[in-house]
Amino acid sequence: MKKLHKNVFCQTTSDGANIGCVIGEDAVVCIDLPLDPAEARAWRAQIGEISDHPIRAVIFTASDRMNDESLAAMNASAAVLHNAAFAHVVAVPVEPMWSSPFDLPPAPVAGEFGGTPSISFSDAMSIVLGAKHTVFVDVAFQGGYSPDACFVTLRDSGIVFTGDHVAVGQPPNLSKGNLESWQAILVNLKKSRIVTTVVPGRGPAGEPAKCAEATLDYIKSATLRVKALVRAGRDRKEVAALVPDLMALYAPKSARSKSSPAYELLSQEVRAGLEHLYDELQTQNQT
Repeated sequence: MKKLHKNVFCQTTSDGANIGCVIGEDAVVCIDLPLDPAEARAWRAQIGEISDHPIRAVIFTASDRMNDESLAAMNASAAVLHNAAFAHVVAVPVEPMWSSPFDLPPAPVAGEFGGTPSISFSDAMSIVLGAKHTVFVDVAFQGGYSPDACFVTLRDSGIVFTGDHVAVGQPPNLSKGNLESWQAILVNLKKSRIVTTVVPGRGPAGEPAKCAEATLDYIKSATLRVKALVRAGRDRKEVAALVPDLMALYAPKSARSKSSPAYELLSQEVRAGLEHLYDELQTQNQT
């Protein structure tokens, strides 16, 4: 567990994803969880070593970061997700602000995950920890990486958890994103005068300009390559030929060998992202 601030911690899971927690004087807020339930239980134990307060909420930067068993292992009072995460499940009421330092939110409840009540929001919401020394954990919808993707910020600290909007030292997953919106989000992040530390979805934390540029560079590089295929009228399946070159340029060293299990998994993700990008560019050509 790495300390980022006096009450903000982060950890990298066994599959390379970053998670975090904010410790308040009366409760704890977690940001994403390990997908492995056993690892989630170990994470809960680690948090218990530095705070005996209950977990008020687990905020998910995107719904693909959530696992029912992992959530249940945390014994949290609520799970927080953008309401787009429930689009195919149930009509969800919206919670714009959860600001009581004492009470759990009585509503809206969109259902349960692993027995944990879920809270949804539309544009933004805040969770307040403490009474004497208050800590604001702000959640803001972004939507570039996926339709329900968010940023989580510890107010006045300069720290933002970007989820998989940012990947440092490896290709971001483009398979669900709105690439135009995503790039605009990253450009704004680079220009931010408030953010000082970015905790990416994957890769080491760092300054916003450097972290955002790492992801922007990959998106631009992939777009140029796929755009050339589309303009030439080439078939969608031909994006597969682009994967080795992008892996050689952007994959972590541990995943660059084709004999590595990490190569197979990451290359499949890269190909899915290129196919999604091909579809987006093809649609733009037809309009």
